[in-house]
Amino acid sequence: MTVIEDSAQSRSGTVPPRYACGETFVPKSRYVDPEFLRLELDRLFTQVWQPACREEELPAPGSFYEYVIGRQSIMVVRQKDRSVKAFYNACTHRGMKVVRGSGCAAGGDLRCQFHGWRFALDGRSSFVPSRDEFLDRPRDQWSLRPVAVGSWGGWIFVSMADNPPDLLEWLDPLPSALEPFRLHDMRFRWRKRTPLNANYKTVIDAFIEGYHTPGTHPQTLRAAQGPRPPAEPAAPQEFVYAPYTPTLRYRNHSRFIYTARPDSGDRDAARKAQAARPEVFANSMQYNYLEVGSLVTERDYRAARRLATMEPSDIPPFVLYHQMCEELALAEGVDFPKMTMEQYFAGNGDWHVFPTLVLLVEKSCVLGYRVLPDAENPNRCVFEMFSLEHFAPGEVPETSWLEVERWQDHDGWGELPTQDLRNIDAIHAGMHSRGFDGLWLNTAQEMSIRNAHAIADRFLFGVDDGQGAAGDG
Repeated sequence: MTVIEDSAQSRSGTVPPRYACGETFVPKSRYVDPEFLRLELDRLFTQVWQPACREEELPAPGSFYEYVIGRQSIMVVRQKDRSVKAFYNACTHRGMKVVRGSGCAAGGDLRCQFHGWRFALDGRSSFVPSRDEFLDRPRDQWSLRPVAVGSWGGWIFVSMADNPPDLLEWLDPLPSALEPFRLHDMRFRWRKRTPLNANYKTVIDAFIEGYHTPGTHPQTLRAAQGPRPPAEPAAPQEFVYAPYTPTLRYRNHSRFIYTARPDSGDRDAARKAQAARPEVFANSMQYNYLEVGSLVTERDYRAARRLATMEPSDIPPFVLYHQMCEELALAEGVDFPKMTMEQYFAGNGDWHVFPTLVLLVEKSCVLGYRVLPDAENPNRCVFEMFSLEHFAPGEVPETSWLEVERWQDHDGWGELPTQDLRNIDAIHAGMHSRGFDGLWLNTAQEMSIRNAHAIADRFLFGVDDGQGAAGDG
């Protein structure tokens, strides 16, 4: 079957056989085939909402940020009234990019550096040299072409769709589940980006399931051995105590949580008793600060160190830790989010904000990843990693994106993220093997991956297989 015939078939509401997923099987062609990447860039990324930048990256009127997805460049611009507009980043004269990177428009207008055309911050054409030498055309054809824009949680989202869905409806259930965490009040602690030799989905997949934890991060099973436990490979018997991370699937997104296995019973009573000791729980929190650099703030780290010196009591260490973190934050002037434990567990976890954003959410801190596809090569992508926090007034640090050409050249990723990055190239390289046909997924802990492909198929091929039912576990 030719590519043209495949495309015709896809528009009829069926998935071409080489891209068709099973209940738990995903063919490798969806990761390594250049034609599939082209379909994603043409049909998926042009129709969905995507986080372009954070509000804080547009600090003043005239501030702009260039968001690049495939070959599409979109400029997001802060207006004089502090609202935000977005436009295709192409001068309507000859297609020249009007802005590059980020910055602030000099003199309050956007200027094309090719022929000097100018545009107001709202996209209207404001100056055309020798305009009388051009044939007349409608005014809107001189102006920048707008792109739909919206905001939630401190992010500015854009959509290239002609009639995109309501942003909050697209994000459901994130807006309600994460409202108590007040993500919109958080600010960057740090942020980094680097290219990787892998498909963007290969990277996303590695961060939206917890099934890999004992295999990739064995030290996290050994909190009783200190805040920096040894990381030699886990023995088979240690896998019994691996975290259980079932997937919750939604219409457009997914989440996995950490919980007890339904059938665990009392078989690991000794392990549970060990985990109930304050110093053991505190060790895990200290590890996140020391070797992840996120999920735990410096204040939380101090609370964890104090917790590690306490004797067991009737109050679980988890509850004590959260109380201590809140008290310390409030004492230091942080407008700390208030929520019930029910609200915490409704929002806490690892969220896949389809298609490119992953958020690991805690009360005081968020660890985030964004992974963007290459414009032409399915074996390349751009990986971004960042941490957001609640800060006291006047304590928000000045940050910018740390650009690293090779991730190996930066030694500040932390032990746990480094373990993930070491895997990525080998995972994607293995997908090219003649001995590998595709992904065979765990039915409980890896269905976030299958759900992402089901969402994609709605846009790519007009197929809705019901995999992403709201609240489906």
